[in-house]
Amino acid sequence: MKIFFLKILQVFLFTLILVGCKEDDEVVTPIQPLPDNQHKVTITQGVWGDVLFLEGDFMPSYGAHSNGGTIKPVEREVFIYEAAKYVDVVGDTLRPYFLYKIDTKFITKTVSDKDGFFQVSLDPGLYSCFVKEDSFYWAGGGDGNGVYMAVNVKSNLVTKTQINIDYKAVY
Repeated sequence: MKIFFLKILQVFLFTLILVGCKEDDEVVTPIQPLPDNQHKVTITQGVWGDVLFLEGDFMPSYGAHSNGGTIKPVEREVFIYEAAKYVDVVGDTLRPYFLYKIDTKFITKTVSDKDGFFQVSLDPGLYSCFVKEDSFYWAGGGDGNGVYMAVNVKSNLVTKTQINIDYKAVY
């Protein structure tokens, strides 16, 4: 008898799920236009990119509900180091991408403009890009090989990168 009621309950719940789904329910994520700064590039070899601050809820939602995260270009100091792996940095133990010591060679620094744009002429090689956030260096991730914010500069090419400062974002 218990098995019969469990089967009826399963059918009832499955029916509720089917009735509750509508064809127009689709995943909606907030999409905002990112800055188009490519026209500002004046270098012929090195790295250029955008520094963006992400804040809020970027979780996918269904139907007409948008969670409303924001993306803003920001002015920040951008620091370029020789490629820094996880073993080359010391960071805040509670906030893993906030670093206070980088043990690879410092190359140069620049400042992104109000549109988040920055550019730096560099020799070919593998580099790490960090931004200053409060008194820490921010590194929003790695390349899968253990290198923080990796940028590979090749001869006579300009490499584009995007630095997302997203410690106030939820995914």
